[in-house]
Amino acid sequence: MSYNGVVKTETFRKRLLGWYRENRRALPWRETRDPYRIWVSEAMLQQTQVATVIPYYQRFLQRFPTVNALARAPVTDVLDQWSGLGYYSRAKNLHAGAREVVRRYGGKLPDQAETLQELPGIGRYTAGAIASIAFDRPAPLVDGNVIRVLSRCFGIREDPRAGAVQKKLWKIAGALVPEKNPGDFNQALMELGATVCLPRQPACGSCPLTGGCVARQKGWQERIPPPRPEVPKKKLLYLGALLEKEGALLLGRRPITGLLPGLWELPGGEVPAGAPEPEELARLVRERTGLRVIPSAAGKTAVQILSHRRIELRSFPCRWSGRLRAPRWYTDLRWFPPPALAAAALTAGIRKLLHE
Repeated sequence: MSYNGVVKTETFRKRLLGWYRENRRALPWRETRDPYRIWVSEAMLQQTQVATVIPYYQRFLQRFPTVNALARAPVTDVLDQWSGLGYYSRAKNLHAGAREVVRRYGGKLPDQAETLQELPGIGRYTAGAIASIAFDRPAPLVDGNVIRVLSRCFGIREDPRAGAVQKKLWKIAGALVPEKNPGDFNQALMELGATVCLPRQPACGSCPLTGGCVARQKGWQERIPPPRPEVPKKKLLYLGALLEKEGALLLGRRPITGLLPGLWELPGGEVPAGAPEPEELARLVRERTGLRVIPSAAGKTAVQILSHRRIELRSFPCRWSGRLRAPRWYTDLRWFPPPALAAAALTAGIRKLLHE
C-alpha cells in the first residue's frame, strides 16, 4: 500500500513514528499500560480538550483507582466526579462497563477489540485504542484527528460522516497499523492531528508526511475534510428557586437518566418561553419539593451551552413555607451549607448563577 502512489506504507510508518518519538506530549495516560486507566482516558477525551481532561483524569483515578473500585461505587458518586466534564452518558457507560468487566471477566478487561466492543460505551474507536495501546494488538482506530490526517494524506474530499467514506477510512487505518508498536503508531496518528494537522492553518512545514500528502500538494488543506454543517441549537428556559435555611441553600439532584444526569440544581425546571415565570416556578417547586414559594423579582441570569441545546437559566429569590416531602422528580433534596455547596456537583449553569 502507498499513499499518493509514491510513499510506501513502511515509509509512512517510519516517518510518523520517528516524528512521534521526538514530539510526543507528556500526558499522564501515556505513562501506563493499565487497560483500565487507558479506558478512562479515552472516555474522557471524547469531544473534550486534553488540557481540560488532565485534572479530571487524575482526580477520577484517585477516587476510583481500579475497575473494581469503579464497579462498586454508586453511579451518583461517578457522576459527581465527572461533574463539569460534560457528555455525562460517558460516565454512566464507563460505570456500567466496569460492572460488566467485573461480572463477566473477573475485573480484567478483554484484550481483543471485538470483545471490548461488547461492553457498554465502547465503540470501535475506543476498542482499538485500548487493544493497541494496552495490549499491543494491531487494531486500527479512527477518530476526528485521524480522519483529518488520513483524509488529507490520501486526498479524500468526501464527507467523512458518510458510511462509505467511514468504511474507506477504517480500511486505510487497518492497512497502516503495524504489528509492532501498534499503540505508538495509533497515538502518533492522533498526536499529529491534534498538534500539526489542525483543522485550520495546519503546520504543514512541521509534518513528517508532507512529501506524500495529496492535500498539501493541491492546496486543499483547508477544504479537507469538508466542514460539518451547523445544527441550530434548541433553546430552553430554566427557572430556579433560591431557597435558604440558616445559611444553607436547597438543591435537588436531577434523575440519572436524561439531560445533565445526577447533577444538583436549584429547585425548579424548564418552562415554555413566554409563560408567567413566577407562577410556573411556584408550581414546579411545589410539585417537586412540596414547598410553597413566593418568588420575588428575577435575580441573576446565566447561559449554558450544550452540544444541541442553549439553556437560559434564571434564578428567583423566594420566601418559602411548608415541609420537604420525599422527592417526586428529583432523586434527592438536600440543604447545602456554603462549604458543601462549593464542592457540590452542580450543573454548569447553576454554578454560573451562584458563583459569578
